[in-house]
Order: sequence, then structure tokens, then C-alpha cells
Amino acid sequence: MRYRQAAIRACCVVSLWFAAATASAQAVVADSSAIELQEVVVDAWARRQAASTAPLQVMARPQFDRQGIADVADALRRFSGVNVKDYGGAGGMKTVSVRSLGAQHTAVAYDGITLTDCQSGQIDFSRFTLDNVSTLSLAVGDNDDIFLPARTAASAAVIRLQTLRPDLDADRPRRLRATLRAGSFGLANPSVRYDRRLSGRVSMSLSGDFLRADNAYPFTLVNGDYVTREHRQNNYIETWRGEYNLYVRPNARTVLDGKVYYYDSFRQLPGPVILYNSTSREALTERNFFTQLHGRTYWGSHWSLQLNGKFNWAHSHYHDEGGEYPGGALDNRYWQREYYASASVLYTPWQRWAFAYAADYAFNNLTSDATGGVKPRRHTVLQSLSARYRTPRLTLTALLLGSIYQNQASGGEAARDARRLSPSVSVSWQPGEAAGLRLRASYKDIFRVATFTDNYFDRWGSRDVRPEVARQWNVGLTWHRASRRSPLEELSLSADGYYNRVTDKIVAIPYNMFFWTTVNLGRVDIWGADLRADAAVRPAKGHRLLATLNYTWQRALEMTDPGASYYKDQIPYTPPHSGGLSVAWENPWLNLSLHATGASERYASVQNTASNRLDGYVECGLSVYRSFRLKGIGLHLRGDIQNLGDKAYSIVKSYPMPGRSYKLTLSINL
Repeated sequence: MRYRQAAIRACCVVSLWFAAATASAQAVVADSSAIELQEVVVDAWARRQAASTAPLQVMARPQFDRQGIADVADALRRFSGVNVKDYGGAGGMKTVSVRSLGAQHTAVAYDGITLTDCQSGQIDFSRFTLDNVSTLSLAVGDNDDIFLPARTAASAAVIRLQTLRPDLDADRPRRLRATLRAGSFGLANPSVRYDRRLSGRVSMSLSGDFLRADNAYPFTLVNGDYVTREHRQNNYIETWRGEYNLYVRPNARTVLDGKVYYYDSFRQLPGPVILYNSTSREALTERNFFTQLHGRTYWGSHWSLQLNGKFNWAHSHYHDEGGEYPGGALDNRYWQREYYASASVLYTPWQRWAFAYAADYAFNNLTSDATGGVKPRRHTVLQSLSARYRTPRLTLTALLLGSIYQNQASGGEAARDARRLSPSVSVSWQPGEAAGLRLRASYKDIFRVATFTDNYFDRWGSRDVRPEVARQWNVGLTWHRASRRSPLEELSLSADGYYNRVTDKIVAIPYNMFFWTTVNLGRVDIWGADLRADAAVRPAKGHRLLATLNYTWQRALEMTDPGASYYKDQIPYTPPHSGGLSVAWENPWLNLSLHATGASERYASVQNTASNRLDGYVECGLSVYRSFRLKGIGLHLRGDIQNLGDKAYSIVKSYPMPGRSYKLTLSINL
């Protein structure tokens, strides 16, 4: 209780600070005599993806309906090269690995500032709602956007979530949107967002949502020739989420954004289904509070400055009941904190050249009763130096990242320190005068250190877990065509082949939804290909067909010991084939979207035996949606049928996914 009160007090303090900042910003704006140009927003995502020097996939808000996307993790499934671990049910844990490099190699930036979890190193995407997201993107390697914090370059891939900005003007200084979502298995998910213009250059947004679900869904249990229908047990979830944003524009060249975020959840952990023993008494309570500031300014002398700051606090309480524990129960509590600061400068001396330097510092610590009394701390210093050369047909970028990790611990031995210089280079070239076709190639060297879980947790952690080094090569091509005069309005194609070589690969094998067994596999070779196609066709006036296809082929092989029984076996949870397809028909009456995602067989262990094999699956869904106005009120209705064929399958072994389910969404805009 005292931690909840502390978090609430922190929220109040930061809210008061924001209020003071708002008043100060309004005073600055009132005294300013600068002339601000009107902001122009250009929708050029398709061109940006085609011209990127490294693989870049972007999904804008209208595509969420068109592709029948249910949540953030479902959106990420529609990206090539992405593998989502899903334990099943609304709000269930969902983590993402890109090109088989592991969730810890995937950075997640929320409004430009990276989210972290020093305990496990992986982000649970069930914590975020699509109701507040405007764009979602995935970049593999370093592309031509060089004006970024150094931490963004410190991962093999970056997923960016950009939240909605207030769309306000003098005639409409405030907006209110309320959404109610309800569905099968006890799902109830109301949310609300309020935007307000505080002055000509200051605005704010306040959003919150609540989600609860029983998740007692039926599933098919197969034991040889004996097949029974069971229900998932101990799978209830309840979450609260709130966010406050402040947007200040003191002048035409300066941006200042602030954010306060709070998340509180209680979830029962259902445990694996092993034959007929599906009983679980595990539960997890999580609370997360962070506040962040982002500032950016452009000077007239070819210089730009970007500053970021963040404080993050997180608490987890794992509870399990059983006779094997002293007193009949196990209670493990974890508290983690992070202080983060970043500064970067961009210098553009000539039209074709740009240079950037970024320096980041972060301090993390963890307190827990599951680390044998050890209280680890980590100082992280990251610096990046990058350059870009760009002409209409050629873009070339190069980056050098310096990483220093210094580990300390009170009450025990600290993990080893680590440091490394990591280069990367990428190029995009348009071979002919005609726009559309581009070739690209990239190389990136990156490494990651072990997390606090890997190093310190009792029974699972080891000080001897070595840093993991990944080298990524990518070659590909993109082609984009757009025409308003043809029924085929737009067509985009991309194809990339890649090879990743990972040494001392750190692999976390799930023991349950909270504890993991961590090992170094030594060496893993990953070969793969990503394909993506997007098309928009207007067959008749008022009608539009939109189709998206993504496909991934991967061979991720364990290459450590030629004498081992699992030598050249596929690493855990990596399907050789995976992909998705969606087709939407937008018309004057009721829009329809038919979509499917699937994966081939894969294995739950490094030993590719029949007992570790998970069958392939294809899950189909149907969505209907419509936006309209009624007496001046904007309404949006959407209905979903998920797992249309009631397919029985698992993404994580012994964690069955839900069968057919229904969901209805109503949004009101005032």
C-alpha cells in the first residue's frame, strides 16, 4: 500500500510541476513577438519506407481498422520479421522478437524515449492500448534518421509508438473521445481521452482506460487419442492506465513535450497445461510510473539540439501458493528505478551532408528479495557519432556507437563490466531516373549485456552470463507506385534478405509466465527473408479495396557444438515460415476486413524433438467498422470475430490460445 501511495504522491508532484510549467509557458508565449508559421502535415509514410536505407515498416492509425487489428501485439504481427510470444487472453503477456534476435534486442520508444526494464530486459506490449496510438513503426538496424538518442542506436531493432497529438484550433479548443469495448470471456475495456488547448501554443491531453477480463476461455486438450474440451483457469486480469501529456511550442523552432504515465495491474497467471494438471495459484501485481520530458530546437546556423530526460519506477509482486513453500506461499517483490538523460546535436553544414552526436547516461538499480540479498546497480554511458550523405538518388549513412556498462552491487558480487565500439553503415540507391525502385544494403554490429534477471536472480541468474554480440547484414529492394488516375491507386513492394550471426547468444527459456531459465548458446546463425506488399484499388466511386501481405522465412540454427545432439537445430520459438494477410473493402455502407495470421511448426526447446514440437496454425478474423455523425456527434462502430474458424493452437508451449471470440467497440467523439 505504501508504494501505491508513494506513486500517487509522485504523480501529484509531477502534475503540479506540469501545471507550473504550463503557466510559465503561457507567460513566455504571451510575451513572445515571434511569428509562427502554420504547421503542415504531409502523409508520406509510403515514400519514407521505400527510401529508407534499412528495413522500415510503418502502420498509421487508419490501418488498425482496415487490417482488423485488436491490440498493439496484433499490429506487430503484421510486420515482417516479427515473432510475438503470446500466452493467451486479453491483457496476457506479449513480448516481441525481431528476426530471431530476442526481445532484449528490440528497443521500444514511446514518444521518442526508450522504455526499459532492467529486470528482464523485455517489454510487455499488453501494457499499451491502441486507443492512444497514432503511428506504429519498426526499424531494423540504423536508417537515415540520424537525429536520435544514442540509446535508440543501441539495439538491433526499434519499435516506435507515437501517441495521438491534440488536433485543436481556435474554433475548437477542446475535444473529448470516449470508447467502450466489450467482448467474450468477460472483456470490458472503457477508455476516455480529453484534449484541450490552453493557449495559442500550449495544449494538453489526459487519457485513461480500464480493462478487465475473466479469460476463462475453452480450449481443446489432446492426450493421444483422447480429446477433451477444457476451460482456462486462474486467468483473471484487471488493469488501470493513465497518461497526461503537455505540448508547448514557445516559437516556430522549438518543441517541448512532457508526459506522466501510470500503470497498475493485477493478473492471475494460469500456468502451463500439462496433461490434465492445469491448476495454478500464481498471481502477479505490477505498477509502473514514469515521467519524461522531450525538448527540441532548431537554430538558424545549421545546428539543432535535442534533450530528453526520464524517471522510471516499477514494482512487481509475484505470489504463488503451494505446500512446497515454507508457510504455504511464495512472495517475491521487485522494485526497479531508472534515471535517464540524453543530449544530441545535429549539424547540417551543406545541403547534402548532416552530422549528429548523441550522449546518453542511465542509472538503474533493483531491490528484491529474490536476489539473495544482492542489490545490483548499473551505470550506462552511450555515445554515438553519425553522418549522412543524401542526394535525390543516393543516401548513405554511417554510425559509430560507444557503449560502457559499469556494474555495482551491495550485499554480494557484481556482474562483470562491459564496453564496446559498434559500427553500422547503410545505403539506399535509386538505379534509374524513374522514381519507384530503390536498392538498399546495411550492416550493423551491436551487443547487449545480461539483464539483472540473467545475472542475479536466485536459481536463474549467473554472474558468468556473457554479453551477446550480434552482427546483422541486410540487402533488399523497395518499389512504390502511386497514381490518382488509375484504379490501382497505390502499390508498394519490399523484399529483404538478411544474415545475422550471434555469438554468446543469451536465450531465456520460460519456466512459467514470470520465471525464466537463462543460458548462453554460444553461436547462432540466422538466415531469413522478409517480403511485404501493400495495395490500394478503387474499383468504383465510393469503393476502395486495401490489401496487405507480409511473409517471413527464417532459419535460426544453433551452431555452437558440432558434437551436440541439437547442432544445427532451430532455436526455440522460431517458425521457418510466418506471415499475415488482410483485405479491406471500404464502401458507403459498412466497411469489411478479412484478415489472417499464421506460422509453421516450431519447437519449444533447442532440441528439435517431437515432444518439443508445436504445430503450425492459421488464425482468421473478420471485422466490420463504420464512422458517421449523428446530430453533430462523431461515432465509430466496430465489431470483431477473432479466430473465426475456432482453431486450437498454442504460440507458447502448454499455453493454449483462445478459440472463437467476439468483440464490439463504440467510440464517441465530441
